[in-house]
Amino acid sequence: MAKFKILITDNIAQEGLDILDREESVEYEIKPGITNEDLKPIIGNYDAVITRSGTTVTEDLIENPGKLKIIGRAGVGLDNVDIEAASKKGIIVMNAPTGNTLAATELTMGMMLAAARKIPLANNSLKNKEWDRKRFMGIQLYNKTLGIVGLGRIGSNVAIRAKSFGMKVIAYDPYIKKSKAESLGVKLYDNLEDLLKQVDIITFHTPLTNETHNMITEHHINLMKDGVIIVNCARGGIVNENDLYNAVKNGKVFSAAVDVFEEEPATENKLLTLDNIFVTPHIGANTHEGQKGVAVIICEQIINALHGKSYINAVNIPFMKSQLPEELQNYFDIAEKMAKLSAQIIKGRPEEIKITLVGKKFEDDVCERTFDVPFSYQPYTVAALKGFLEVSLKETISYINASYFAKDRNITVSEIKTDVYRKYNDIVVLNIKTDQQELVIGGTVFSDNVGRIIFIDDFRIDVIPAGTLLYFRNVDRPGVIGKVGTILGENDINIAGFELSRQKGGNAMAFVSVDNKIPKPVIDKIIAIDGMIEAKVVEI
Repeated sequence: MAKFKILITDNIAQEGLDILDREESVEYEIKPGITNEDLKPIIGNYDAVITRSGTTVTEDLIENPGKLKIIGRAGVGLDNVDIEAASKKGIIVMNAPTGNTLAATELTMGMMLAAARKIPLANNSLKNKEWDRKRFMGIQLYNKTLGIVGLGRIGSNVAIRAKSFGMKVIAYDPYIKKSKAESLGVKLYDNLEDLLKQVDIITFHTPLTNETHNMITEHHINLMKDGVIIVNCARGGIVNENDLYNAVKNGKVFSAAVDVFEEEPATENKLLTLDNIFVTPHIGANTHEGQKGVAVIICEQIINALHGKSYINAVNIPFMKSQLPEELQNYFDIAEKMAKLSAQIIKGRPEEIKITLVGKKFEDDVCERTFDVPFSYQPYTVAALKGFLEVSLKETISYINASYFAKDRNITVSEIKTDVYRKYNDIVVLNIKTDQQELVIGGTVFSDNVGRIIFIDDFRIDVIPAGTLLYFRNVDRPGVIGKVGTILGENDINIAGFELSRQKGGNAMAFVSVDNKIPKPVIDKIIAIDGMIEAKVVEI
């Protein structure tokens, strides 16, 4: 019987290899350090490739994929894999996002203790034959208030351990329901700035997104107590490095602990020059147990996938969309984009997501007939869940695991089929409910095969969800829209398209497609216009 062939291009933990050794249906080769030039001619001979960070899987590398079915990353990040190119070739891309959760959690606790007690400085001092106890006066964790930004897997585990130190734990995560925080004994804040005013120590556990980039600047640090401790073992760029440097140098911040940097390797970073900033070279996952965990997960998943069994950590579903009729592939796309837009304009913590498929196009139960999809959701539902959750989870969310993340966040998901909705036919409708509001958004695909959003709540519109959009709502009166255009023009932001919907004598809603990024100061000016209700940048 022919065996599945697996190529391993980086060293992985022996426990992962043991799994492959026990599987009679596979054989594997290990070629650590193989170059793309040498790999390209042979990659099509293998059913699966396992890598860490040593191999960059480019579009050129898999131009002729042969029998390659799976690319597995023994770790979390997938910056070294061209996921789009792999998907176009029908190759499953998977990672192991949970294998090093405890490794990252424990590093956070270690960095927190190091920053509070100045342990590395004391160690270096004594090894230099110095006995200077007064210099290393520290801070106890007991009875201190710890602020956790991002209450996902790692943030939740940090909360559990911090409470065992006798800390009061509070958190900010606009995408987590309060019931989950309550189950951890954590107070959840609705506003980041309110949390910042309370913390003695703050730690971050979010992906790097447009929303979280420079989440903490000089303004935010000034809201914190004097002598605060800042810990970032999540992603470089969440805390503005220059502002952090200045705050530690002037004494506003007692100390900081940083494992991640905006540019890596960070050997020349100015943060390294201050004694009270304790640094490590992005080692959150670097434990024997963590590496064992990711190796075991990726090897087990690859074996399952090769045998057609279920697996949850793929980041793409290369066959789901391609097996739909071409016309319905466009509905798959618009469902995902509608949900991504909704996540950026709705307020509150998500509680329910309902998708309604309207029209005879959706009569066939394609999900049950052809796809192994979690919870038997239709492909359009999976696309919508992925689009909605991607705004907050970014690199950790995928078509495969989106429904699991929704379940983990206690989000109720439902899907309905009907013939007509508000006199519309052949549309996809999303109904999203949070603890603050309910949003209804509908989209369809016209004869030009371009997906469009055709209504939001009671506003009828015609918006192509793509690129950078300025979304705003205002009181419907003369002058408001002109002022928006003036502000954009004064800041060299070119308008590519404009769509307005209004309720006479009431409110108006607009989407402005622009060619440039819109800086926050520009948004602040737009929000300050008399009659403006809200304004946001939406990225699709």
